[in-house]
Amino acid sequence: MGTIIISSDIISAVFLAVLLCGSIFGAKDKNKETLYFTGCLGAAVIGTIADSVTYLTLEPGRLDALLTGANMISYVMTAVMFLLFTLYFLSVIKTKASVPKWAIYPVIVISAIDAILVIIGTANRKMIYMDNGEVMDGEWTDYPSMLLFLGILYLYFVLFSYRKAMSSRQLLAFGGFLFFPIADSWITLFDATIDFTYPLVALAFVVIYVIIREQTVAEESMRKILFEEDALTDPKTGFKNKKAYDEAVKNKERGRAKGVLYCSLNHLDEIREKDGPEAVDKYVLKFDEILRDSFSGADICRVSENNFAVFMYNAGEDVLEKRVQKFSSAMEENDDMAKFGYVYSDTVPLFDMVRDAQAGV
Repeated sequence: MGTIIISSDIISAVFLAVLLCGSIFGAKDKNKETLYFTGCLGAAVIGTIADSVTYLTLEPGRLDALLTGANMISYVMTAVMFLLFTLYFLSVIKTKASVPKWAIYPVIVISAIDAILVIIGTANRKMIYMDNGEVMDGEWTDYPSMLLFLGILYLYFVLFSYRKAMSSRQLLAFGGFLFFPIADSWITLFDATIDFTYPLVALAFVVIYVIIREQTVAEESMRKILFEEDALTDPKTGFKNKKAYDEAVKNKERGRAKGVLYCSLNHLDEIREKDGPEAVDKYVLKFDEILRDSFSGADICRVSENNFAVFMYNAGEDVLEKRVQKFSSAMEENDDMAKFGYVYSDTVPLFDMVRDAQAGV
């Protein structure tokens, strides 16, 4: 059994490493969603390598510390991977619906207890210990699997709660991903010698990568084609410029924008007459920071000196409303820096959405 497991671990490690490279070099937009997914893959690679080391057959007493440490790392990486996957999972849901901050707390508690349990259990020989050159399981061995099982049940509950905000593709991907570790936790609880945790994790990542990440990377590549040239960037703010804005509105090959905000800066003429062009630049940069903070991850274009447009992709209406509310509060706190209008639609053409948002200014 050990030979089979170590062979499957090595194959899984290579496969996960390939996915990791694809995630690092394939996605150009390094947003939180991408970083969480990449971190989750990284933890899986480390855990798989450590797990394969634990099945090495050595002379009794030789490198006992290495084998014990590798086993501990393998268990700890499972907890880390579970936490990072949950952050990725929730970040995907947040693009569709508002998720309370406390939603991550149960997973943080489960992951922390799991990792602490493994570390302490390794130290006091209740989790992992060496016997005649072999790594043995102690009386606490089943607890990490039980905690993981509870954590996955919680994620299934979250997935069910937000099922209406997600596409059938996303429900299938996340439901399939969670099935593999829950199956492994059941198997391990009945027979601790059968441990295919990381090979099953590799299969689970295939589900996510093929169904969700591949589509995300393709969308990012499409957006990069439109916005990769320096000529499409406003030199002062770093936003897309008027040319990029025009291309975004008329380009039918672009991904579907569901939310559009159009805003116009106030007070520019007054500031220019009173304090000069440098003061205008500072004012625009201050507005730039507020706009970026309110609509992080969106495409923002500087249409003219005082007009800006924001395009939000794959976002739910409640998410747009929440971000607009944050932006509106910032405008009020800063002497009504800008007036704005916004539109959300799943069906209206982008050109018409921009026109309607502009009409609200």
